[in-house]
Amino acid sequence: MPRDAFRGILPVLTMIFNFGPRPVQTAMCALLVVAALGLAGCTQAAAPDGPPIASLHSHQCGRCHIPPEPKTRTRAQLEDAVPRHDRRVHLSHDDWQAMIDYLAAPAN
Repeated sequence: MPRDAFRGILPVLTMIFNFGPRPVQTAMCALLVVAALGLAGCTQAAAPDGPPIASLHSHQCGRCHIPPEPKTRTRAQLEDAVPRHDRRVHLSHDDWQAMIDYLAAPAN
């Protein structure tokens, strides 16, 4: 993490350690640590060698529900879900096709 990233945290930590009795300081510090860890886990990035649609999948599909793992749904299931999802996530036709291709299990 770059050194500049800690510059914004320093005033917050100073405020916490100068506020209230020791139990309050400890609780606030613990809350800050939990919040920071929670936010650190919120970002999901596609593998650098993955298809471009993978980052769109991890970003868009995780907004309302747990994103389905690739290759766990049939093409028919995914095509049935597109109209329902298109009301909330407005992707181009080409993006929807790429998403289906990315998520669909291989046909047997």
